[in-house]
Amino acid sequence: MKQYYFKSEDGNEYGPITAEEISDWQAQGRMNSESLVRYTNSREWLPLSSFDELAAAPPPAPAQKSEPESEPEPAPKPAPSPSPFASGQSSNHSQPDFVESHRGGLILGLGIGGLVLSIACCCTLPLPIGLLIAIPAWAMGSSDMRKMNAGKMDPTGKGNTKGGLICGIIGTIISLLNLLILIAAVIFEFSTNDFDSFMR
Repeated sequence: MKQYYFKSEDGNEYGPITAEEISDWQAQGRMNSESLVRYTNSREWLPLSSFDELAAAPPPAPAQKSEPESEPEPAPKPAPSPSPFASGQSSNHSQPDFVESHRGGLILGLGIGGLVLSIACCCTLPLPIGLLIAIPAWAMGSSDMRKMNAGKMDPTGKGNTKGGLICGIIGTIISLLNLLILIAAVIFEFSTNDFDSFMR
């Protein structure tokens, strides 16, 4: 089969191309009878009308319509995996991993200890010793409750943390009352001694 080269008006060369492709390009308006064409083994450019075989080139056969492809059947859905909770089995990934573990037991112990110590001092000697335990329970409980509400700490210890926080607050208040009573007693004692000295 003979092949040809085609030179466009801007000087670009295209090829090698067949007679059928030239016929297609004529139908598309890309080539006409004045377009320059040469054989692949020749350097002489001639108008397309000079080539008898190109002038008589058969028009391209119409493309056959392809039948529409049938859509593939959807793949069957995989059967759902059995839930570990339905079979009574526990999963290590059933609960999300939190950044920090809770300190509910520690905070509850500090809160109860601070409350009991504050009440004991109030009934015996009004010394604010309970502040040493109640204030840490208050501070730690407040911090951990904020972290649990923000999802940064394991919320399973929320009950103990809240209980320790409340006990720490009450213990702190009682210890502060003990401190006020102690200060008032000291002031009263000094004022009484000064009054006795003045009367003598």
